[in-house]
Amino acid sequence: MAVGAIGLNGWHFPVFALGTTHHISNPSTSTQTSAFGSSTRIIRVSTTGGALNISVGSNPTATSTSAIVPENDVEYFKVNAGEKLAALDGHGHGQGKITITEML
Repeated sequence: MAVGAIGLNGWHFPVFALGTTHHISNPSTSTQTSAFGSSTRIIRVSTTGGALNISVGSNPTATSTSAIVPENDVEYFKVNAGEKLAALDGHGHGQGKITITEML
């Protein structure tokens, strides 16, 4: 469960524990993670080796027109418990890897 912290500037920001981590390497076709846990509401997504298309849902399919996470980028997304992330190397780079960490 996320807790809050207050920075030196007085801003409030969430602090998360790390949960299950999923890895998808070289997804030449849409490839799904397993379902996110019952406490998961935020995921951390990072990519290496190329930009990847992603989709999130109960049975997602990533396509070449799905949202893109750029190479060597980190993004956070709101999700619902039980959802999955699908990833696709829609640009044919053949070397992309995506790491998805459930934030608790």
